[in-house]
Amino acid sequence: MKPTAVDPKSTTRAAAFDLWMSAPNPMVTFFKTLDVTPLVRYSRRRGLKFNMLMCWCVGKAASGIKEFYLLPVGHELLKYDTIAVNTIVKNRTGEVSSCDVPFSDSLARFNADYLLLTREAAESCADHDLTDSMVIGTSAIIDTEIDGAVGMNSGIFNNPFII
Repeated sequence: MKPTAVDPKSTTRAAAFDLWMSAPNPMVTFFKTLDVTPLVRYSRRRGLKFNMLMCWCVGKAASGIKEFYLLPVGHELLKYDTIAVNTIVKNRTGEVSSCDVPFSDSLARFNADYLLLTREAAESCADHDLTDSMVIGTSAIIDTEIDGAVGMNSGIFNNPFII
């Protein structure tokens, strides 16, 4: 279902929306170091991809926060019905493709979608975009060692993302 425009004043994001509309670079990136050792162990014991589990955890956390379903686009505040999680895939030519995976509370369903969609993106060298979902960016840059980026404004994406 397509996102719908909502009156920002009727949401908990009214003040933030006003700030976004006048900010030259409306993005802040926060970092928090987490101990993911239990998730690594779970990944190994269950034979699940660690990155998939990280993406699922981000989607699980975001899906319970109503503000994650709102996105300022142009001069409107859009409300989405569904969330997706984005990951970057190294494709068969060695370049990168973007892959949006629809979030599901079911880890088994999310894993199946993740494996299918990332494989298709890698083989086709084409991005998989879910434009009708609020996409949470979680991507890592492949084949580099970077700790992160702060205050990055791509000029392409409207939604905040962490590298």
